[in-house]
Amino acid sequence: MGKRETEKKPKSPRDYYATIDPDAVKPLLPYVDIQTYIEPCAGAGDLIKLLSKTAICADAYDIDPQTDSIIQRNCLTLTENDCIGVDLIITNPPFTRDILLPMIDHLSSLRPTWLLLPADMMHNHYMKPHLEYCDLILSIGRLCWFKDKDGKMVKGVDNYCWYMFDQSEGYEPQETVFKGRI
Repeated sequence: MGKRETEKKPKSPRDYYATIDPDAVKPLLPYVDIQTYIEPCAGAGDLIKLLSKTAICADAYDIDPQTDSIIQRNCLTLTENDCIGVDLIITNPPFTRDILLPMIDHLSSLRPTWLLLPADMMHNHYMKPHLEYCDLILSIGRLCWFKDKDGKMVKGVDNYCWYMFDQSEGYEPQETVFKGRI
């Protein structure tokens, strides 16, 4: 999954990497406390479980749900009506550029949107127009995406961040603030 791996693993279908590492949400918790959100790339609901003590998941969707509690739906079909009573959108989206960029545009037009993405993305040329409406980037560091044969989580080799994009109604563009690891 990472660019520094000595042996490349095959890419997971649909960029599905379960958010199983509790460290993934630690920097995000102060920013989502007691808020309601939609999880549009929910997979098996792992991120929802990690946020369950802090934020309320109003609805969870995935194009290919991994459990019956997730509604099958493409997140690009979400509308303002789906977001009534919801404060945020929070997800670990696919990282493939052709899928990710339309998601950033669409979801951030509905509600402020937190996306778990590789830290290096902020340095890619294709992200420049999207960073114009990215208010905050929270560093996480390296995360565990897999478990070994004994069930122990294995730390990855790439760093990750939470990116908060906002193009919702009334949004005023601001300079992006980067917060280092806590």
